[in-house]
Amino acid sequence: MTALFTDYKVKFRSETFIADVARACRKIGTKLGSRYVDLQVILVELQAHGVESIYTIPGMKKKGRLTIEIVDDDQIQTKAQVQFSPRLILRVQKGVWKKFQEGRSREREIIAHELGHILLHNDEAKPFSQDGTKQINFADDEDSAEWQAHRFADHLLIPINVALEINDVHRLAFACNVTELFAAERLDAVKTIKRPLNPISTEPCLRCGSSMLIGERGSKRCDWCGEDQSNAASVSQI
Repeated sequence: MTALFTDYKVKFRSETFIADVARACRKIGTKLGSRYVDLQVILVELQAHGVESIYTIPGMKKKGRLTIEIVDDDQIQTKAQVQFSPRLILRVQKGVWKKFQEGRSREREIIAHELGHILLHNDEAKPFSQDGTKQINFADDEDSAEWQAHRFADHLLIPINVALEINDVHRLAFACNVTELFAAERLDAVKTIKRPLNPISTEPCLRCGSSMLIGERGSKRCDWCGEDQSNAASVSQI
């Protein structure tokens, strides 16, 4: 027997917004020049300094520091879940936590998903269950807590620029330490984006060596150090 899947209706969040929150997390958990994000570093930051040390969503009440509780394995219950009230808690089953600390790909995906809930949501969510009598119809995917958490994990584990740069399922899975299924689905999703959320170049930042984020109208801003290098190319050619 498995747990009944329940989704929640939450405030609308665009994928562009979700990608921005994931990018804030990557800045904490990714070493300069690396494609691999260390989720344990992000969890430590959340435990030590709280959600708002990474990203503050206007209008959302302060969630503060995260507490992690390891619970017994239970096939009926979800492998990991977040509680917001009266305090912020991430509960993870022992087996999942052990494999996550070992760096297992599937367990990294589970924790990345829960990080999405931690950063994006609070206790104002309304249940959306398989019970038709209680079902809340979503106008858009963007109203779904699970959709939002999935997209957050996508952008946290494999940003658009990394997917486009590597462009190979096996190499992408290895570089980002995700399952090949996750890598394949992510690569397919990125390739179907007609207009990239944040078009990114893989050329190095002249200041710190990181990849370049290309914004609107061809402007360039480093995704790592924030350096605006919109005129760097033209200056270097003079």
